[in-house]
Amino acid sequence: MPRIDQPLRLSDFNGMQPRPELQHKLGHVSGFVQRNPNDGAPATEPTEVWFGRTSTALYFVFVCYDKDVRAIRGHLSRREDINNDDHIIVLLDPFQDRRKGVVFSVNPYGVQADANYTDNNTDYSYDQVWDSDGRITSEGWLGLLAIPFRSIRSHPLSSDWGVVFYRDLPRNSEESFWPRVSENISGILQQEATLHGVETSTSSHNIQLNPYGIAQNERTLFSLDPQNPYFSKRKLEATGGGDAKIVFRDCLVLDATVNPDFSTIESDQPQFTVDQRFPVYFPELRPFFLENASYFASPLQLLYTRNIVHPEYGLRLTGKIGPTNLGLLAIDDRQPGYGFSSGDPLFHRRAFFSAGRVSQDIGKGSSLGVMYVGKEFGEGWNRIGGADFTARLTQHWILRGQMVESSTRGDRDSPSYSAGPASYLQLKRDGHTFNINDNFQDVSPGFRTQAGFIQSTNIRNNNFYGSYHWWFSHNSIVQSFGLELNQEVAWDHQHNRVYRYTSYDPFWTLTRNLVFAPVFGNNSDTLGPQSGYGFAVNRNFTQNNVGIVFRGQPWTQLSFSLNFFRSGNVNYNPATGSLPSLLAQEHANAQFTVRPTHQLTVDNTYLLDRDFKSHSGEFVYESQTFRTKANYQFTRAISVRAIVEYDTTLVNPAQTSLLRTKQVGTQLLLTWLPHPGTAIYLGYNNHLANLDRRLCTRGITGICDPNADPPRSPDYLNDGKQIFLKASYLFRF
Repeated sequence: MPRIDQPLRLSDFNGMQPRPELQHKLGHVSGFVQRNPNDGAPATEPTEVWFGRTSTALYFVFVCYDKDVRAIRGHLSRREDINNDDHIIVLLDPFQDRRKGVVFSVNPYGVQADANYTDNNTDYSYDQVWDSDGRITSEGWLGLLAIPFRSIRSHPLSSDWGVVFYRDLPRNSEESFWPRVSENISGILQQEATLHGVETSTSSHNIQLNPYGIAQNERTLFSLDPQNPYFSKRKLEATGGGDAKIVFRDCLVLDATVNPDFSTIESDQPQFTVDQRFPVYFPELRPFFLENASYFASPLQLLYTRNIVHPEYGLRLTGKIGPTNLGLLAIDDRQPGYGFSSGDPLFHRRAFFSAGRVSQDIGKGSSLGVMYVGKEFGEGWNRIGGADFTARLTQHWILRGQMVESSTRGDRDSPSYSAGPASYLQLKRDGHTFNINDNFQDVSPGFRTQAGFIQSTNIRNNNFYGSYHWWFSHNSIVQSFGLELNQEVAWDHQHNRVYRYTSYDPFWTLTRNLVFAPVFGNNSDTLGPQSGYGFAVNRNFTQNNVGIVFRGQPWTQLSFSLNFFRSGNVNYNPATGSLPSLLAQEHANAQFTVRPTHQLTVDNTYLLDRDFKSHSGEFVYESQTFRTKANYQFTRAISVRAIVEYDTTLVNPAQTSLLRTKQVGTQLLLTWLPHPGTAIYLGYNNHLANLDRRLCTRGITGICDPNADPPRSPDYLNDGKQIFLKASYLFRF
């Protein structure tokens, strides 16, 4: 990494080459090699990278040649929304441990994306302050990345970093790398090159303060206490809070938050949630919890931060000291105390969450770790501790495992005690042609987690996935053909089968990231006396299924994903006095992203779940979701976003106890975001639902019945409205 006197600019690269007097001062690589679709073949379009450093920053300039400039895909979009565009990536491994890295990415319009990276996850909640630029030329396009040293955590005593350069050419479904990154070797970081001479000049610590202020009008229905639902109103209320970050020796980061605000977070991406046997997983969206989440990741998800709903104070310490990775978290949650009446001792009491994880890197790609997660509330607790390992057996095969034990005591009203183990084992093979992923999980009847996410206790399940690819000639429109098999089987600890799901499909991959797969399979769920539905003996509900998966990015203006299946389901919510029965199910998931101009992006989602009685064909229920998110980008910093979502469930009361529901949610957000941490937001959130104005079902005494569902109405009730102005500023010292 050569030292240069002045920052690099794209104006230094007129003609797709650096100025003659600058050329000999810069580092330079070329000769990118494909990973997909033709592993090991030269990239179809040449790419060069020129780089250097000043005393304060790293500079990378990608020269991306392209024979068809009009086919280059690029948009002026929100930060991070560039994965469907042509884009380039610098993947840095500052500790050169081949386990964790940081991604910096740019599209042809200079729009940024950055992420924490491991070979198992790319976390785009990682937001740092750095500069970028992009320009389309007559010979291709240029991308500039200027990354300050103070935005990267690194080893204070080493000037050697790992590095990987990457170019994505979506119209060819092509990924190319320097150095060569082969799919026949598991993991990208395992194949990184070494960038010598990265001499940072940051001090032993730096400090960031990110305060915010918000003024709002809000009216929200609070129904956490089912015996006392009410509307909370706040008029012209002003509040504040913020985050702080202290970096020690460029390798440890202490984060603090006070009264974090999540009003600017967009609503969850829709999922199928009606008549589900197990809880549905929704990913975390809040930046404070997403940042550095990889330090708390383990095979079993012991920390699921969406369980922390309304925090006021929190501390997190993460980082790496030599081969040791460290993550500590302590945070409160005001939400649990809201579910109690004012006379209860737990009224407005807070829960306290804590988590700690330490892992030790061993050899090339292996590790040992220990983890503790706990929740304390009132006189009750849930505490989990255990150990895990990752063993890199060969360049293809990885073995992972974990064993933990939980201890749980209920609160004052239900002080029961339970304890039990849970374990996980995964064997995985990665390759360009042949892939296997086999996961086994065993959760005992006494295991409990209140801070993590486990779909069910008292279960042993095995999930096997295997695929095989045949790759075709370099110039073929059909790039590969493959076969996939996916099977998941589960039993409880009393040896009763819980379910068996099997699917298999041939699939074709084509240029323009197109994938087509007809899917066939068989699903079988088992219910019995142990399931709590009143069956005297075990009963299997079995149904064949057939469907189609089709997705791709045929043009720069359109990307899509279509799934449609005819299969079976179980009526887990039968009408009163009835038992669960087999359903014939039709479900569809359609997602379209349309970019009619370089500045406008419209994401559309449609979900359909329609169910009939399998034998008689009688209608049981139908659930539909329509969601549209539109974003218009005036400049890289200024944008406006609108989200409208409509959810509806039609039911046959003679066949199901599900309620007729409908709701409409709207979000509008005007954003000025010159760089992460400094922003002004003007927003409006509104939610309508067909709730009865009584808000609850009242008995003879007039008291709300806590066990009854909220009554529904043919008309809409506005149960949430907010108008807010929020401003934040990032101070760096």
